[in-house]
Amino acid sequence: MQGILGQRIRELRIRKGITQEKLGQMVGMTAQGVSKWERGASPDAELLPKIADVLGVTIDALFGCEREESLEQTVTNELSSMESDEAFRRAFGLCWSIEMGLTGKNSIKDRFGHEMLDSLEDEYGNEFYSRLMFDSGIVTARLSKDMRYFFLMPESEKGAGNYLGKTEELAGIFRILSMKENLRILEYLYGRNNTHVSLKLIADKTGTDEKAALECMNELCSIGLAVCYEVETDRGIIKTYSYEKGHVMLPLLIIARELRSEKQLNFVTLCDRKKPLI
Repeated sequence: MQGILGQRIRELRIRKGITQEKLGQMVGMTAQGVSKWERGASPDAELLPKIADVLGVTIDALFGCEREESLEQTVTNELSSMESDEAFRRAFGLCWSIEMGLTGKNSIKDRFGHEMLDSLEDEYGNEFYSRLMFDSGIVTARLSKDMRYFFLMPESEKGAGNYLGKTEELAGIFRILSMKENLRILEYLYGRNNTHVSLKLIADKTGTDEKAALECMNELCSIGLAVCYEVETDRGIIKTYSYEKGHVMLPLLIIARELRSEKQLNFVTLCDRKKPLI
């Protein structure tokens, strides 16, 4: 049982993506103490509840006496038990594990494993990417100090081209987004809490005259990136605006910016796709 305990502590620590030193700090031990546990020494009994809590399992699970949950349920339980900031950091670590797993190559996993998430420091401000392209889907991830994201798209049965729709519709969206005034207004709206704002304030804050600002807001509303509300006041009805679909637009703006980046470095690039993209 002693050997099982040490093995389980090691497995659960690695699964959670923390070092021996970090685990030791969280339970009031040294990294050397944790290392001894993992090599077969037994933790003091009073530490077991704290170890189990940090690792997100029951004490029974530490001894391998609890039925294993599905991976999906384990992830759900772990993330839902965390504060938002910690949960997002952990979620990205899991995404990076997915990225490494999908490569199917031990050499890549060994070189760009989970520990790299905490050790990445690039003094030159480079932007590091991983791109995987298979017939079964596409994955791309950015792993840099200032910005991290993860995108996974399983291959659609009908292909992405069927979902994209008519070229004319897409061209209309990009035409609206190509106008500097529209992007300036979006930037202003995204820089606020999503509260309603008057047309005059939008014009004043973006250096746009009210007529041009109204045209911009009408165009942004036409493609669902902004929404107009009518508010009754003592001076009559006025129109106010707020942004919509920021969860879609912000990733699009980040990707668009990175199309022009001159500092991109690929960590992992695998292309085994024989199908066309759309």
